[in-house]
Amino acid sequence: MSPSTPRRLTAGAAALAGALTLGLGTLGTLGSTAASAQALPALVRCTGGSFTMAVNAAAHGLGTLTNCSAPGHPGLTSGAITMSGLGTITDTLVTTTTTDKITWNTGEVTNLTEVREFIPTVGNRVREVGTGDSISGLFHPSNEEEFGRGTQSVNHAHDFTINNGLTVALFDGAL
Repeated sequence: MSPSTPRRLTAGAAALAGALTLGLGTLGTLGSTAASAQALPALVRCTGGSFTMAVNAAAHGLGTLTNCSAPGHPGLTSGAITMSGLGTITDTLVTTTTTDKITWNTGEVTNLTEVREFIPTVGNRVREVGTGDSISGLFHPSNEEEFGRGTQSVNHAHDFTINNGLTVALFDGAL
């Protein structure tokens, strides 16, 4: 081993750690997205629920968010989400760009733009990862991250059900 090898390894490890801390990488890097979603203090975090989405040229979905916690909003415990936008389908990935509306159980609303990727795993199973930004309403300005697992069926559209480990979190967009 040359004398500079340990320094290069240490520098590379530090650069990787910094990138993961900042949440850098593509949407498809579920590990870094999930790690950053778990590590930052959230304005609101929901760790349950599910949604369905049908994707062809258009993307439409709806679902529920449960087990929500929002410091400063003790009555906020759940929400209903609607999603509408466009889809892109390739052989290995389905991507959507949507405008989402979360109506919280308190009656308040958060409006978002969101990009989601549905990544096939084994059989008809998929993992989903998304990032977005609030455009108005409660918790604006904020950045959003989500991830979950579920299933896909292919009929006239790619139909997704995300119902396992769905986590959605909004973070202070002013940071």
